[in-house]
Amino acid sequence: MAHRHAAALAKIRAQPEVVDGDPVPVRLGVYGRTPERLRDIFHAYNADFSSDHLEGSIARFDVDVVDNCLVNRLHFDPLMQAIGDGKHVFTDKPLGATLEESEELLAAAAAAGVRHGIIQNMRFQGGPQAAKQILESGDLGKVFHARVVFGYYVPPLVSNRPPWFFKREESAGGVVHDMMAHFYDLLGWLVGPVASTHCLTFEGITEREDPESGPFHSDVEDSCAVNLRFENGAIGQVFSSWVRRRHEDVPTIEIDCSRGGLLVTANRCWVQRGDGPLFSYDPAAEQGDPLDGWDTVPTTAVDPFEVQLRAFVRSVATGADYSPDWNEALRTHRWVEAAYESAESGREVSIQQS
Repeated sequence: MAHRHAAALAKIRAQPEVVDGDPVPVRLGVYGRTPERLRDIFHAYNADFSSDHLEGSIARFDVDVVDNCLVNRLHFDPLMQAIGDGKHVFTDKPLGATLEESEELLAAAAAAGVRHGIIQNMRFQGGPQAAKQILESGDLGKVFHARVVFGYYVPPLVSNRPPWFFKREESAGGVVHDMMAHFYDLLGWLVGPVASTHCLTFEGITEREDPESGPFHSDVEDSCAVNLRFENGAIGQVFSSWVRRRHEDVPTIEIDCSRGGLLVTANRCWVQRGDGPLFSYDPAAEQGDPLDGWDTVPTTAVDPFEVQLRAFVRSVATGADYSPDWNEALRTHRWVEAAYESAESGREVSIQQS
């Protein structure tokens, strides 16, 4: 993830934001715990400085913003130091490893008066951006329900995802903690606040292997099925898995409304308006193309990390509001904790909104 952030910041440094006719200069410093990886990222993005001393790099007088891309368990302490040093703070999600950490971080940032933001890259991709515009126009009427499907296969020898995601000590949770932080945020942004949730979890692969350090026991869930009730009355469903063999575009989102519907992926969007072609089941006939009657919506492919970090740089430079900030991050974390409470109790859980 650090590479995605560093690549985005390198682009912003090369083509800086302009405020009141003047470019906003960006210098890029990188911190790393592993010398080889630190050296790689320093050279890959021509960083302006590097350090393997965390506290010292945060405290530098020429650092205005701290962007935390460390593993989940290492979000809290560096961000709290940055806030204490008067730095503006940006972080990958989740905000904290626990709900208590997230609450404390937001309170500290608010008290210090620093700008704060969190990565929610799915919001900023072409498909969801197009869907948001259509939903906000009101053309499709009332939202009935939304469905998200996400997943791909991560084999026991973990080769297509960082192994620490499967170690609770590092990640603080499994696919609910990681991916529902995306999907609660995305559906909350597209459809509206979540009122209650019901969650089932499953751990399919318990013994895994890190290509560098060898075998380890995976102690987090790798699949979840989550049902949602939104405050506006709509319902929703999310299926997310790291042991799913087949995958559509990641993710695939369906939103059904009173006057049409949307099919959304990261960079594509289709809309159906009105009643559209009516389906009639005939077991003896081959079914037609399920996208007949759906129109392709123009979208723009972007680097969502660059889009977000540009907006945050502008927010720091101008004092303008930034979204998603840590208020939204805390709301999403509460929804994630409600999902875990539901998975443990077997009951639908109402969600505290404040």
